Amino acid sequence: MHEAFAQQALEQGTCTVMGAIPRASNDTRLVVVDHAGTHLKAVYKPASGERPLADFPPHTLSLREVASYRLSAHLDLNVVPPTVLRADLGAGPGSLQAYVEDSGDDDAVVLTGVDGIPADHTPMFALRTEDGTDLVLSHDTREGLRAIAFFDLLANNADRKAGHIITGSYLPGSGAASIGTYGIDNGLTFHAEEKVRTVLWGFSHQSFRVEEIDALDEVVRMPTELRTVLDESLEEAEIESLRARAERLGEAGTFPDPPQDRTVIPWPPI
Repeated sequence: MHEAFAQQALEQGTCTVMGAIPRASNDTRLVVVDHAGTHLKAVYKPASGERPLADFPPHTLSLREVASYRLSAHLDLNVVPPTVLRADLGAGPGSLQAYVEDSGDDDAVVLTGVDGIPADHTPMFALRTEDGTDLVLSHDTREGLRAIAFFDLLANNADRKAGHIITGSYLPGSGAASIGTYGIDNGLTFHAEEKVRTVLWGFSHQSFRVEEIDALDEVVRMPTELRTVLDESLEEAEIESLRARAERLGEAGTFPDPPQDRTVIPWPPI
């Protein structure tokens, strides 16, 4: 119910652009959507405001944001907030994603001193600050993060920073049942070449569960319904690469180790 309402609001609602969201690497704007007597905050990313990148085609990041939501929704992973394409907003065509309000108690990914790593966390890597302080980035292994880590393997996410993981709700005031753990900023996804960079490598070696294997099999099968919704955002080679990734992951049967021949942590990691 929550997801269907939010998607309808994003597709059909009247949008008021409130202004730019600071510190974003691309043109990113906060929007208030008015639909059926409800106001919903959203994030608008116009394709015209995307910074050129050497390894991703221009003006495609907003399309990848939408493809990420559609894949997550099709597989019932529920790790990407509702995201649609809108062509009628001020800066032209772009993605419009429901804004997740942080619930305020998110400690899924933390940066602490060596002695402060939570007992239920897996350390990922250490760093030293300019003043010589040693810090460790770690994450928990609860269901919410596992689902995002699994999704990122499929979507080939090249930029899963800690700050792109939020526990909260995109329908504030709707109660605890609407709170989930979401991955936002999914523009650097679905490259045909292996690009996964993430802070969530702590699931390596864990065997895929039955529902994860079923999801991999679904992508390998690539039913018409899934291919149709992805066709609107991705190139054929990118869809085939997605299918091939799912096949390789299914054959391996476990979350992979970080590759040793390239950078596997995004920078900055937070």
